[in-house]
Amino acid sequence: MDEALEREGLADPRPLYRKLLLRLKNSDPEAFQEATRRYEEQLVPALAEEGADPVAAWISYGRWVAERLEPGKVVAVDQEGRARPVETNPTPGPRDLLLYVPHEGRAPAIALAFPREPSEAQKATAELLVR
Repeated sequence: MDEALEREGLADPRPLYRKLLLRLKNSDPEAFQEATRRYEEQLVPALAEEGADPVAAWISYGRWVAERLEPGKVVAVDQEGRARPVETNPTPGPRDLLLYVPHEGRAPAIALAFPREPSEAQKATAELLVR
């Protein structure tokens, strides 16, 4: 995982996902149980597969958890601050900021992948949307 994160220029998303799971546990215990089951039965075996992309597997799991908290969409923000929608298999481009943006306008965005060295535009986007 560390090698893949280094190669992609991304920070480790697992601490962010732990916070998401805590929110899920407090808001929807049944969904939290499903998240735990998915972790054990789907994510861990996927990570163990030879040739697996651990970054993609973790981001897919993070997206699933975020979707349980709020309906929304995934967008990738490049270093210039331009956002583009990500329909399926949310894998960021090198050094993209990947956000889950709830449809509810007042709900904060959720960072699914954060660059190790975000650009000023990405920092400003995260500061504005992720709380």
